Amino acid sequence: MSFLTLILKNLMRRRSRSLLTIIGIAIGIGAVVALTSLAWGFERGWTNVYKARGTDLIVTKTTTRSAMPSPFSAGIGNELKAIPKIREVAGILSDMFSVEDSPSLVVIGWEPGTSLWEHLNLVQGHMPAPAAKNELLLGSIAAEMLGKKAGGKVQIESVEFIVAGVFSSSALVENGAAIMPLPAMQALTEREGMVNFLDVRMSPDTKPHELAQIRDSIKSKYKGLTAFDPGTVAQSSAAIQIAKAMSLATSFIALVVGAVGVMNTILMSVFERLREIGVLLAIGWRRGRILRMILLESLALSFIGGIAGCLIGIGGVKILEATPWIRGKLVGEVTPELLGVSMLIAFGLGALGGVYPAWIGSRMSPVNALRHE
Repeated sequence: MSFLTLILKNLMRRRSRSLLTIIGIAIGIGAVVALTSLAWGFERGWTNVYKARGTDLIVTKTTTRSAMPSPFSAGIGNELKAIPKIREVAGILSDMFSVEDSPSLVVIGWEPGTSLWEHLNLVQGHMPAPAAKNELLLGSIAAEMLGKKAGGKVQIESVEFIVAGVFSSSALVENGAAIMPLPAMQALTEREGMVNFLDVRMSPDTKPHELAQIRDSIKSKYKGLTAFDPGTVAQSSAAIQIAKAMSLATSFIALVVGAVGVMNTILMSVFERLREIGVLLAIGWRRGRILRMILLESLALSFIGGIAGCLIGIGGVKILEATPWIRGKLVGEVTPELLGVSMLIAFGLGALGGVYPAWIGSRMSPVNALRHE
């Protein structure tokens, strides 16, 4: 009997226990894959929004920990327009609503006549009139979820809006959103003269150091506001930071449970095979070989559990993406790098859970092991 065959035979002796351990590891690894990919997808989704718009700087509040920043005076935008090298400042007001069959829909108000509207690709209908109080656009995913077409009606809060058109965007978040002129959004939320984002575009000849100076001057002049580049959206968004923290915390708990499961299974297996280990030591097996055998049993469980966990994670992401709460807002990023790291974590669980049982088994006295009943 070969060394590897012996390892597999040992694992098959207690199939139910080995299966439960594999399931525990798979759940932990699945949580890592699913939650991390969704957190990465959330970050990438909002980064793509700013890239699609051609944004150079985003000005928003820093004194909030909610998903949407608190509103501030839109008049600040007019002050920023006077700064040299700033070509355009567009006000944005965003919020989330429960709209008809969608439990959570991002509704955005864009300042009329600005470049924000230019990257949208109309699929149906027409753009809302700048002064329209009851017209909006629906992203393609939002229109599909709500079952609406151009000319249809959507009720948000107590206000009924006409769907002027349906659009597609290179930014997934916008495809799952409703967009209306800023004055209409301000009236809907009773926040006249307020915005919670300012979209700043610079002159093409602006140098990096000039952009950095303008960013720093905005932070120093307007207390409670910050200006950041689209590339640093992850460090500046409370929602993204919260999503990452929750992903890390949940994954850590699941992995601890998986490691304890591996240790319990291998440790029980060692105690049940004390006489066998004693025989192996008596016939000349070295303690290092005993240690490797037990440790490889743990790693084998973790490898199978890791593969299963990656498949569970990928499947879980696909299911979550299709739910009304998630659809149209983000797409999980399951990358080869993430799967590779997840498998390394699985092997780490196997090593962590198997090192103590392996040490116990390899340090055992042959005489005492043979006496064990």
